[in-house]
Amino acid sequence: MLTRSRRALATAVVGGLAVLLAGCGTGFEAQTNSVYQAGVGTNDRSSDVEVLNALFVKNEDGSGTLSAGLVNQTLKTDRLLEVEVSTLDGTPVEVTFDGPVPVPARRLETLGTKPQVLIEGSELFAGQFLVITYTFDNAGDVDMQLPVVTRIPMYDSVAEPGASTPASPATPKAMATLDFELK
Repeated sequence: MLTRSRRALATAVVGGLAVLLAGCGTGFEAQTNSVYQAGVGTNDRSSDVEVLNALFVKNEDGSGTLSAGLVNQTLKTDRLLEVEVSTLDGTPVEVTFDGPVPVPARRLETLGTKPQVLIEGSELFAGQFLVITYTFDNAGDVDMQLPVVTRIPMYDSVAEPGASTPASPATPKAMATLDFELK
């Protein structure tokens, strides 16, 4: 006949083993052990500047606007110097790049809120993947394949060609001129 303390000890051991063994059943490839990518865009974390959720949003005029997050993982500011785009078979795609774009140290720089990188081509379509090469001053080249997506309300914040940028606050130079005129 088991005593009350032995029964409690046996229950605790069996319960502890059940919890321990249930956790090991998932192995080393458990979903919690992997980076989960919820967005449609492509990520590349292989460089000092990580490119996150990168994609082209197709505009009504047939062009596409690059939308991406650039995260500089270093302690030194970097710059996006050049962007080249081609189809998967290597055909170059026309790119309009309003750069260079500074990528501050340990910060997120968002591309696409202004039309900084636009692509044009008669053969661009939603669902297509394109090869893009980002050239950074310090981080070097980053090559990726990005999808082209249809412009839907989710992408309303992505700029279209010819979109004007919001008025910025007065610059220090303008402030100095304003102060000078007031005196």
